[in-house]
Amino acid sequence: MSRSGAPAGPTQVPAWVMHFNELIEHVYLVLRINIVWTLLSLLGLIVAGVAPAGAAAADAFIASRHGAPVKVLPLMWESYRRQFVSANLRMLPLMVVQLGSASMIWIVLGGGTSTSTMAVVLSGLAVVSAAWSTVSVALLMTVPRVRRQDLLVAWRLAILLPGALPLRFIGLILLLAVWITLCTFFWPVALLVGAAAGIDIATSVLSRRVGLLLEDLEASRAVTV
Repeated sequence: MSRSGAPAGPTQVPAWVMHFNELIEHVYLVLRINIVWTLLSLLGLIVAGVAPAGAAAADAFIASRHGAPVKVLPLMWESYRRQFVSANLRMLPLMVVQLGSASMIWIVLGGGTSTSTMAVVLSGLAVVSAAWSTVSVALLMTVPRVRRQDLLVAWRLAILLPGALPLRFIGLILLLAVWITLCTFFWPVALLVGAAAGIDIATSVLSRRVGLLLEDLEASRAVTV
């Protein structure tokens, strides 16, 4: 016979259950952020809405790291409203470069060049330009310290920082390429969480590491002065 008062079940929840619960909560967070991101992008008529909506989504992901429940709609709306003009000024020019590079790749793949040598050169330039501008947009979108700089300083940081951490930025491009490929084949996933998951990936890869790098650079500059 078992003694009265002895615990009948396990004394603690298995680790895999806790991890699975955290995964479900994160997926739910990504889903909510994606819905609000879509609404805010539409509010800005897509062209003027994507940049501030992306910055607002990154702010929501950064806030979720502290463990407290995130009120997605109020947080993203406040971020979107506050950064509407500044986010567009910083990101739209780089997004135009992204679009131009993607168009060049499409033209080359469609046989729009007369020689194979020209096709290789143009496609190489377009791929490098698309990758670099994508990382630059991701920096401005997901690293608040970069986003808060003056316009010219923010552009300079966004363009130069990919060269300072090449492995991290190459990893980001590869992860985004894999995610975009998956979304291409599984379009319901793209509709539900596509954009927000991409921003989540960029935030996880860039936000903390680049923020620490900029803090170290500012500290070094202060010591030198």
